[in-house]
Amino acid sequence: MFWGSSPRSHPSSYVYTPFPSTSSPGVGERRKERRREMIIPVRCFTCGKVIGNKWDTYLDLLQADYTEGDALDALGLVRYCCRRMLMTHVDLIEKLLNYNTLEKTES
Repeated sequence: MFWGSSPRSHPSSYVYTPFPSTSSPGVGERRKERRREMIIPVRCFTCGKVIGNKWDTYLDLLQADYTEGDALDALGLVRYCCRRMLMTHVDLIEKLLNYNTLEKTES
């Protein structure tokens, strides 16, 4: 297939929109819903199961007085490699934000 054979085949015919507009409805609400920024691995290092989407739920269950084992069972994490990923994660974002020099110079 050549570039000229189809109007959509050439890369210049694509419209590039890197980020959604912040004025669209719902974008601000989604950002406010996120309680904390996080640096949690997306996948388990050993088996590759997606675990990044379970972090907020795990924290909610711990706040609701679940034990760590019961919270992980409720999330469906039965492999000890995946359980290890959530139990041993240290949330470093608060410590890393102390070194944000751009924010310090603007204040």
